[in-house]
Amino acid sequence: MMKLTHIRILNFRSCWEISLELDGMHALVGANNAGKSSVLRALDFLFNPTIKSLNEESFWNKDTGLEIRVEAIFSDLADKEKEVLGSYLKTDGTFHVARSARMGAKSGEADIDLEQGEVKIEIGQHYMKPVPEPEWLRESNINGNNIKDWWQNKDQLTVDGVSFPEFIGGTKEPKVGDWKEKAKDFVTAHAAKIPMQDAWIDNPKGYANVLKGILPFFVLVPAVRDVAEESKGTKSSPFGKLLFAILDTVTQEKRAKIEGILAEIAKQMNRSGGTERVPLIAETEKQLNLLLNDFFVGCDLEIEFQTPTLEVLLSSPKLYVDDGFRNAVENKGHGLQRAIIFTILRRYAEYITCSAEGKKRNLILAVEEPELYMHPQAQRTIRRVFRKIAESGDQVLFSTHSALLVDVSYFDEIIRLESRCQTSGGKKTTESTAWQLPMSRMIQDVVARFPKLKGKVSSESMRDRYSHAYNPRRNEGFFASKIILVEGPTEEYSLPIYSDAIPNCAFDPQGISVVECGGKGAMDRLYRIFNELHIPCYILLDYDSGNSDKNVIAKSKELLALAGESQNEPQSLFVANTIACFPKNWETDLKSEIPDVDVLTGDAKKELGLSDDTGKPLIARYIARKLTSRNPAFISPSLKTIIERAIEVKWSKSCLQGDTFCAVANPPDAKDNGEV
Repeated sequence: MMKLTHIRILNFRSCWEISLELDGMHALVGANNAGKSSVLRALDFLFNPTIKSLNEESFWNKDTGLEIRVEAIFSDLADKEKEVLGSYLKTDGTFHVARSARMGAKSGEADIDLEQGEVKIEIGQHYMKPVPEPEWLRESNINGNNIKDWWQNKDQLTVDGVSFPEFIGGTKEPKVGDWKEKAKDFVTAHAAKIPMQDAWIDNPKGYANVLKGILPFFVLVPAVRDVAEESKGTKSSPFGKLLFAILDTVTQEKRAKIEGILAEIAKQMNRSGGTERVPLIAETEKQLNLLLNDFFVGCDLEIEFQTPTLEVLLSSPKLYVDDGFRNAVENKGHGLQRAIIFTILRRYAEYITCSAEGKKRNLILAVEEPELYMHPQAQRTIRRVFRKIAESGDQVLFSTHSALLVDVSYFDEIIRLESRCQTSGGKKTTESTAWQLPMSRMIQDVVARFPKLKGKVSSESMRDRYSHAYNPRRNEGFFASKIILVEGPTEEYSLPIYSDAIPNCAFDPQGISVVECGGKGAMDRLYRIFNELHIPCYILLDYDSGNSDKNVIAKSKELLALAGESQNEPQSLFVANTIACFPKNWETDLKSEIPDVDVLTGDAKKELGLSDDTGKPLIARYIARKLTSRNPAFISPSLKTIIERAIEVKWSKSCLQGDTFCAVANPPDAKDNGEV
């Protein structure tokens, strides 16, 4: 079935130009106002174009002189889709479509939704296909004036020695219709000789209706959506459409029976029922008329109840939820309301994407911040539901701030956005930029570093290698402005405490995350992921000098080389722009800098109930709290240097090999120890 594989957004909201490669599921991450919602709403414009969703704010930096444009590529078309779109497809079978919007002419009296003289937004639809390079063979260029000019120089109308005038036959200048027909035949007859180029074809007749019936069904769930509106039985709401779809399935016999029952009810209530009418209603009506005749003689007042119909009943449902207390859905908590909205839209999507013949139309589900009002277990459930939708062949895109909705082992699903402000000529502009890390680039890097793995590395094996790194705290790195990668919980627990005590160095206000890697072995893997998503990373590790395990030392050298530094064993704390390295380890090399370290260690063990061989991270945190609570706070000079250097780290370049962006040499001591 048709799948959206590429999108390009131009001049829409914060997106001056963004190109994205898409697969089954993607999480859009980034700070507030980074452009996540802009991407989702650009997709909504692509699939559901309407001027009601556009205004001056829709144009990049409010520049209404620009043209909004959203381009998309669809691949994997089914036979039926190829049949419908046959004349619009490229030679490789893909479908390239675009929607555009620009400020057009001023409105007139016929524009009901606009005030007189208001500037209208014009929406266009386009498709791309190869066209002949010679302009005299392009249908869009063929007109009377051009034919006159071309025919005066008809000796030049040749392609690879083949004459177009001879193909036409005769000496008389052809008419427009004849030229178009002959040009089409000429291209078909000499396709191998005619150079072609891709071109956008604008607003072909009937094209909008073709798109409406063939493109995937797109559903956008905004961050704020009213469940009361969503559950109404109107013909415009998803729930209402479901109900009226039920009406279409009711057999004539069943419908007649229901309508007969409803007609009997009408007889009981209204005058048309005669003697069957409820006596009290008839008596009340009679008494009202007697009183009315005191004012207006001859007037007849009739009490008539609206005759119930099946359509009326379907338009007036009310949803109730019993979760221990039965109540209307709009009176339940926001988390439950949001879950019900998802449920309604999923069922509606299932209905709308399946035809009576059982053929399925693809669904693209876009959700803004699905974690809103959801507790952690529900957030993990949402991710599983999204995964199930994607694995069924549909597509899911969602923006999120939750580390529970992303996964390090699915790094290729992350789309990271960031917003950049620039000032030029006194004018301030904001532009969103997007970063992705395709699985193919990571596989290419592994094979470049370990050639013997060529042909053995797959998406599945890469995910297996990263699956053990899944941890919400590590996933937090996707949302950070900068990352400090550390080996274990000792550094993770302690560094933020020391940073808070240094003026202007606190991590959280700057969006800096300390990511514990679960040991030295996974540091390079996490570094590659975060770095390729253009998140500046700082590495803090122990060289472990004197360790008898050669693999441990080899890994230290590999990490130093990855950062572009010497692999030689440091004789003292080594601090560079992107990496810091203790010669032995945190505890040993900081001991001489910490006053009363033995006393503090003993106090920590006593207060926390720790033995001599356990609790190093807890002891380090205890010491950090005690030292920073002093007046003035004490911070080890080495840690102060590391923290100050780490918060200044900047992204510089790709670290992948076998890639045009790669600039870091392969560590000579690196070996394939399963730590790819």
